[in-house]
Formats: sequence, C-alpha cells, structure tokens
Amino acid sequence: MARKTYDEDELAPKWKEARQKALLRSKAKNNSDGSYNNIKRNSVYLAVDFQSLGVMGPDEITTETFSLWIDGMRNGNFRTKALASGTIKKRVETLRAILQASHLNEVLEFVGLWKPDREYKKITYWSIEELEAMNECAIKMFEDEMLRNRAMAHIIHGMMAPRISDSSSFKWEYIDLENKVMRFLAQKNTKLCWQFIEERFLPFLTRYKEWVSQFDGGEEYLFPASILHKSGTTRKKIPHATTKTITKWLQQVRDSTYVDGNPVQSLSSHSYRHSLAMRYLSKGAKYENVAMVLGDEITTIEKHYSELIPSKSQKIAFDKAFELSNTISSEETIQPKWLKRQRGLNSNQQNRCSTAYDGFELERGGGRWGI
Repeated sequence: MARKTYDEDELAPKWKEARQKALLRSKAKNNSDGSYNNIKRNSVYLAVDFQSLGVMGPDEITTETFSLWIDGMRNGNFRTKALASGTIKKRVETLRAILQASHLNEVLEFVGLWKPDREYKKITYWSIEELEAMNECAIKMFEDEMLRNRAMAHIIHGMMAPRISDSSSFKWEYIDLENKVMRFLAQKNTKLCWQFIEERFLPFLTRYKEWVSQFDGGEEYLFPASILHKSGTTRKKIPHATTKTITKWLQQVRDSTYVDGNPVQSLSSHSYRHSLAMRYLSKGAKYENVAMVLGDEITTIEKHYSELIPSKSQKIAFDKAFELSNTISSEETIQPKWLKRQRGLNSNQQNRCSTAYDGFELERGGGRWGI
C-alpha cells in the first residue's frame, strides 16, 4: 500500500505559527535558498510526525516524545520508510531552528544534546573510460531532436557536475561561449561554481542554444518547460524542467551506455559530482580546484575524498615518519660505514632527492635561479 504524502495544510495551529517564525528567522539571517527550503520542507515532515505522537506544538515536546520521534524515523514508523542518519540529522537541525525561533530554550536544551549516528559516506564514481563512453552516447543522442535535451543535460553534468537543483534551472547567462567558461552561484550555499568548457562541446552548446531558443523560455533557460512532454499535472508551475525530469534524462544516457559490451555502473546522478572530483584529484589537483568547480567547501572535499586519494601533505608526512625504512647501510662500499643510502637509488638519483637539486631542477634545464 502506498504511503500517504505530507501536506502543510495538516499542521496544527501551533506548528503553523512556529514554522512561520522559523522561516522568517531564516530570511532575517539571509540564509541561502537551500537552507530556507530545507526548513520549509522538513518542518512539515517533523510537525506531522510529532502530531501522530499527540504533540500538537513544539512547546509540548518532552524528552520521551523526542526519543519516540527519533526512533520512529529510524524504524520507518511514520509515513516514510526508515530514514538514513543524514536525513534524520537534517530534520533535527530544522527542529532546532523552530525551537530557536520560538524561544523554547528548555526544549532546545535537551534536543541540543542529541548527536547523530556516525555515518560512513560511500563515494561512488564512474571511471574515465565509462564517462567517455557516456559522452559518446550523448553526442549520438544529440542528433535526435527528441533526445537532444537529454544529451545536453549529460554534457553539462559531465563538464561541471552541478547539483540537480541547479542544472534543472540552468540559464544561458551562466555560459560564456566566447571565453569558454561556465559560472553560477549554487542554490544550496550561494558558493561560486566556475569551470572551463571543453573545446569539443562548444559546437554542441552553440547548436543547442540556436535550437532551444525557438521554444518559449529557451532564450533564458537551457531546459525550459516548453520543451517537455506533458505528463500529468504539477502542484507548482515552474518555467523550467524539474529535478525529477533532469534525473530521468541522465539515467537514460547512463542506461544507454556500454563499455566493451557491458553497461556502465548504475550509479545515481549525484555520482557525476564524485566522478568529477576523482578525475581532478587522481591527476594531482588540489582540493581548492575541486571546490571551485563543485561549489563545496574545501574542508568538505578533503573530508570525503582524502581517504580515497591521500593529499601531498599526507605523503610527505609518511615519508618523514618512515624515512629510515628506505635507507640501507654503506658497508662493503667505498662510502663511509656511517653513511646511510636510500634503497634502490644510485648516487645520481640520490642527488636528485636532495634539497639543492629540488631547488635548481638541473635535469629540466634550470630551477628557481634560471640556471
């Protein structure tokens, strides 16, 4: 049996008032659209769930009902399936925002004691070979006008990997074809996302712009609502594609792609972001390079990817900590017995490891002094 959806019209008067206060407080703090929308959405979920426990307003929450609410989300006792730790954490954060806005400090005190479960975030990504095969598939799709929007959705995600909420409302003003760059502010955190455009995709972007501009809204949006096939009604009319539509388009490209006769990994659309990050980091790029493209904090990138690709500072720290494991005695050589040599290196190679060699870079025809 299908689970019932949540509706803000179900909220009791106290919850409605508290929700409105939290939204006004979010506006006053100049929160990003993403943060504001999280409160707007999650406040309905948590209020309806609390009401099912007999709690008709945030001032009625007790330690017992708060505990029942947490257990209910974990075990799927409400209208949704069991929620992951990350989702529960976001809903608790919304509850805290509501309590702060309503000045319910006593309730806020014990809610603030709650700590989320530690959750290991698995990083899933496509290989470069898989991504290139998906690019080829998208290029073929582009020649079919019925599939052109799907191809363009992949091209944008393959180059820049925006969040789906950003790509669904992607505007032409974000794309500078003359200077071959894309830039926009992420809705989630208003961070600047900045990326170069691959030369091979410039002709496709130019052709797509000419084509989509024929449709209503196509001069502003890459994916205007006018190019979509009508399939039912939506509660809110928007001028561009929905996140659900973009997700389906990307899945179609993915599911149409094969490498050596085998389908590429069936990963979520969010894996475009993971794949782009790994593509950069595997080639020695810095965390700030990835953060600039994805619109994430540098610390966020480092936190999630350092376990997969250790940073240069970690490698330097390892080499220092275990430097003796790479040296051997000079006995039975013409060198003094007390001299330690690096394992497997001849004298010329040892010189290259020295500080002096590192500074002048003799082999490449000059270093910091231009020698």
